[in-house]
Amino acid sequence: MRQITNKKGNLNLLVPAILTLTLAAIILVFGLVMLESLRDETSANSEAHNATNDTIAGLGDFADYWDLIVLAIVISIIISLLLVVFSLRRAK
Repeated sequence: MRQITNKKGNLNLLVPAILTLTLAAIILVFGLVMLESLRDETSANSEAHNATNDTIAGLGDFADYWDLIVLAIVISIIISLLLVVFSLRRAK
């Protein structure tokens, strides 16, 4: 039988997922702030103004999917924890 020496090893897999979500949210917010300032500095109905409006609208639509992304990560964490529990029972 295989002996598990480090039971906390699987919880260490959560840290990169949390850091990735946090970094993505920070980049999204800073990107929106920069696009808004770019839109404010350009003249109305110019090509740059219209492009920034389209980009901001597109990123706003992307924000609708954050709940699904977080839900998928939570489900994968729960499944991995269940697998750890069942593997510990099998090892004993």
